[in-house]
Formats: sequence, C-alpha cells, structure tokens
Amino acid sequence: MPFPFRFHGISVSFAVRMNKEKKKRGFWYYFGRVMAGIGIALLLPILYIYLSVPTYSFKEPRPFDGEYLYNPYQDMNPDLWKKYHFHCHSRKFFGLTNGRKSKETTIDSVYQALGYDHYGISDYMSINPHNADREDYIPAYEHGYGLFHKTHQICIGAESVYRPDFLFMQNLNMKQHMINKLGERCRFVMPAHASFTTGYKVNDMVLLSNYRLLEVLNPYGNAFEHWDKALSNGHRVYALGDDDTHNINKASEVCQNLTMINTPDLDPEHVYKALDNGLCYAVEFDNWYHFPMTLAEKVGQAQALPHLTCAQLVGDTLFVETSSPTMKMVEFIGQDGKVLKTEEDVETAWYVIQPEDHYVRTHINVNGLQHFYLNPVTRHTTPEPADQRLDFVNWAQTYLYWFVYIVAIAAMIWYLIKMAKAKMEEQSED
Repeated sequence: MPFPFRFHGISVSFAVRMNKEKKKRGFWYYFGRVMAGIGIALLLPILYIYLSVPTYSFKEPRPFDGEYLYNPYQDMNPDLWKKYHFHCHSRKFFGLTNGRKSKETTIDSVYQALGYDHYGISDYMSINPHNADREDYIPAYEHGYGLFHKTHQICIGAESVYRPDFLFMQNLNMKQHMINKLGERCRFVMPAHASFTTGYKVNDMVLLSNYRLLEVLNPYGNAFEHWDKALSNGHRVYALGDDDTHNINKASEVCQNLTMINTPDLDPEHVYKALDNGLCYAVEFDNWYHFPMTLAEKVGQAQALPHLTCAQLVGDTLFVETSSPTMKMVEFIGQDGKVLKTEEDVETAWYVIQPEDHYVRTHINVNGLQHFYLNPVTRHTTPEPADQRLDFVNWAQTYLYWFVYIVAIAAMIWYLIKMAKAKMEEQSED
C-alpha cells in the first residue's frame, strides 16, 4: 500500500485508488447509471398520475323504477335515419398506432361508397382535423395508452386531448376518475371495446356512472353483458356500433357495425341531442361470420339496409316494426339480460311491459344478415328521465392516503440519502 501523505488536504493514495476504480467500472457501468436515471425520470410522472387520483366512494345503485315509462323512440321520424360511425383509425406515427394503411382520403372514398352520412376518425390521443370544414365534422379521438388491458374511451365532440392516462392496471377508482376528467373536455365519453382484454370488467358497470354511451358493438368483442349490467343497475346508457377500422383497404374491416341516428340534418348539435336522448340504435352486419364479402358486395348490402319504422308505446305495450316486410326474429330483453319474449317471422312485434320490468330493450334479427339493437324503454318516477350519479370524492380518505404516500416517499428518500452517505464515508475511510 503506498505511503499516504496529504497535499492540499487530499490523500494522494486515495485519489489514485479512486481513479483506478473509475477505470475498472468502464462504459457499461455509466451506461447503466444513465439508463437508470432515465427510467426514474419516466417513472416519476407515471407515479404522480397514479398517486394523485382522489379516492372515490360510490352510492348504492338503484334499478330503474317508477310509474312513468321513457321511450327514446316515441316521437321519432322514420324518414330521418342517418348512418354514423365514430371509431376509425388513420395512419399516424408512421403506422405504430395500428392505422397502418388508412389514409384519410381512402377512408373518405370507402365510407362514401358505403353510403355513410358520417364517418368519424378517432386516432389515438389526437384529434384529426380532416374534414373539419364540413358541416358534419365531429372532433373525436380514442383516449388511452394502455397496452395490456386497453381501458380506452372514445371521446366524441372533443374540445381538447386529455394527455394523462394510467399505463398499467386500473382499478374502479381510476376508471371513474378518467371518465370524469374526459367528460370535462368532450360531449360524450364512451367506453370502447369494453369486453376486449377485459379493459372494463362486467362488474365495473354496476357502479360506474357519468357517461351516456357504450360501444356495445365492436369487431374485437361485443359488450352485451356490460350493457345489461349497467342497465340492470339503473344507468341510462345507450348503445353504439363501430367498425374500429385499422386497415381501410381490407373489406373485412369495414361495414361490420354502425349506428343509426334519427336527426333532421348533420348539424353536430342535433346529433348530440339525439345521442343524449337515445334516439339511435346499433346495427350489426352478420356477413363476416359466415362468408367473406368483397367491398362491392358490402356496398350493396349497406345501401339496401332496412331501418326502424316504429318503436312506439301504446299504454304499456311496445310495438316494433322495420321497413323490412318481415322480421326473422325479435327478442324483448329485460333485467339482467333475461329474454322476456321472442317472436319469429312477424311484420309487427309487441310486448306488454310488466310492472316488475325495470327496463326493456329490443333485439331485431331483421333477415339473418342484419341485427338491430334498440335502446331501452326505462322506468322513472317523473315524466322526464332522471339519471343517478353514484361517485363522489371521499376527501377524508383521500387526504389520509396522500399523507401516507408523502410519508412513505419521504422515508424512502431519507433512506436512500442515508445509504449514499454511508457508502461515501466507507470509501473515504478506505
């Protein structure tokens, strides 16, 4: 060991040894430290988003009840149905977001050929300005970075993009918080492909509130269980159907689902009003389950699509008709998704709503190729429908959790500083 002597207060032997240590560490040691620093820098905002969420409590849900029946189709005009589609991806970020070959102009040509009145582009975390000069333009985007459970939402009538999201697991508290935050920046927050990768669990729909629309029809998985669970717990939620198109050049990805909206024109405010009142229904095309179809064949099918002509309450009896000469099968569905009545090969289907029926929705198999999913007739205590809001911030619990988080983080920082000091002292002693 070299004889230690001090020069300007520095041990030469110690300085030499430290220099040798640095040389031994080499490139990978410092590369690892840089990457660790980057990882911590990325982790901190994610940690902040998770820990800053207030704690929600939920009231007990109540099924629809009351002497008044609300029928969203009571005053509809059968000549005013329009074809709408809100979930379609264009090519963004060099195709990384899975809109691989969907150019905006190609989206225009395909959906115009299909006869759609509106085809909204909902890119991930970005409002696409394409066709912003048109009267029917509705700004929309798909919110969500999540890669695993894909708890995503379609924001319809969006004013701006809300950037924060929970990248990994989400509990009910976080899902409700995100619905609330997105609702402050758009007209409708719609949980997307709810059954896909269990982004939304069926039991989540018992307590989640403060949203009006649910993407019930999606090629990656329909969400009938989610819908009936929400309706059975008194949430007035209406169904939409979308293609969720990622490659517009594949005929199999288009004209799978759509939404019919009863509106006098394409003015977005009129569309929003119809959606809010439930004056719409979801349409599912059955063709891709049985045999492949070319785009030309789908164009013919879409243009010949029948439509709803009657869904009227006369007293407590609901009558349903379409423009098709007969309906292959009609199901009236109630609480917990129970089929209340089935009729086959009829021109007019009807069901007498019973006092114990909290809601009644209708599924129409028109001709074996198209299915209509009508929004429910619901019970209320007043002539106008009332909505229940179950969530509220439990501030006492929130402050308690935040205090625990702060103490835990402070203790961890103190421990790391203490360990660093101890290591420095150990090295200086050597």
